Amino acid sequence: MSEVAVVGGGIVGISCALALQSEGHQVTVMEPNTVGEGASWASCGCIAVGEIVPLSQPGMMLKVPGWLLDSEAPLSLRPSSALKLLPWFSRFTANARPSKMRAIASDLARLTFSATADFKAQLQDIGEPEMLIERPVIKLFDDDADKATMGAAFDLARELGCTIDEISGHDAHELDPAIAPDFKYAAVLRDWSYVTDPKRLVEALHQTFLKRGGTVKRVGAVGFDREGRKVQSVKLTDGTEFFADQFVLAAGARSKGLAKDLGVPIRLEGVAGYSTALSDPGVELKHTIFYPKGGFGVTPYDVALAVAGTIEFASLDAAPNWNRADVLVRRAHRVLPGLKTDVAERRVGYRPFTPDTRPIIGRSHRLDNVQFATGHGQLGLTLAATTARLVADNTAGRRLHVDVKAFSPDRFS
Repeated sequence: MSEVAVVGGGIVGISCALALQSEGHQVTVMEPNTVGEGASWASCGCIAVGEIVPLSQPGMMLKVPGWLLDSEAPLSLRPSSALKLLPWFSRFTANARPSKMRAIASDLARLTFSATADFKAQLQDIGEPEMLIERPVIKLFDDDADKATMGAAFDLARELGCTIDEISGHDAHELDPAIAPDFKYAAVLRDWSYVTDPKRLVEALHQTFLKRGGTVKRVGAVGFDREGRKVQSVKLTDGTEFFADQFVLAAGARSKGLAKDLGVPIRLEGVAGYSTALSDPGVELKHTIFYPKGGFGVTPYDVALAVAGTIEFASLDAAPNWNRADVLVRRAHRVLPGLKTDVAERRVGYRPFTPDTRPIIGRSHRLDNVQFATGHGQLGLTLAATTARLVADNTAGRRLHVDVKAFSPDRFS
């Protein structure tokens, strides 16, 4: 078996590392940051099986100009990043056509529809099956106009196999009494589920990896040394190099620069998502709740209630705009009238978004011994185990259970 270097130890990277380790490879992970405090740490922690309709929906695109001028909108752009992001946004806008939306949703469905089974198998493997709560998600709508914003997305998701039941707001309140009783409509997304704690999940994956003989180097990557089509080593922030037979690039929002060094130009931007963990929320919630109008979701983790959401385009090195987290908490009182917010921990994570919402999985034709596992956007937690399965199967030369052509790193060339 071979020596494999996995660049990135977030939920996707460590999942790939474990899958490759189980095949008998000697695996080393490069991760400079605190384990478990990446993009999934500041998320709603959902296995979002039905999240297959791309962000670039026609209805949403009409709102974008106004949102970009509003620092508290669900999607915002810092002025300092505007010029750099123009090429990304032009491609993002081009994917708002109905034919593009359908193609993207179909591709994502092929991945997400195996996500729950792959994730459950992963949890069983590490001895933590109870970390998955198989309970549907509820989306809430104030009125007819609010509900209409999701109509086309729901129709397409149902057509592709998702199970979505539309109910009244009163029925949603009956399902979960903590929810405000005056919403007019709600939708129950039955394919979804959530984890008890994303940080503890990533920590458990790391612990299992280490117990089985894996190595985690607490350094980041700055580039690669390659000869022709083969990468020889990854260059590290401590000035050293790590030599390996195979490489997996799973560095999340930092993958773009590393891919460029490999000679593979990918379209990917790091998008900040904010979350606030409320450890004394004063309400008992049984389901993950989404309020699309407010741009956030609320998940009942084991030790806290997490209010998470928003999309902010900003430099990876920019200081967090904590007002965006605070805005979500204020809006959460609309959904949960009894919510207490005195004991709070704010979090930020950078999600790697591609303009077509598809992740980047598989090999580039330019390189023989590198696989990409990045660009998952809001689906990193959802697709981590599935991506790991694909990477392991690809490394072994087995037939893949999903055709990954649509997710190729070469599609941006």
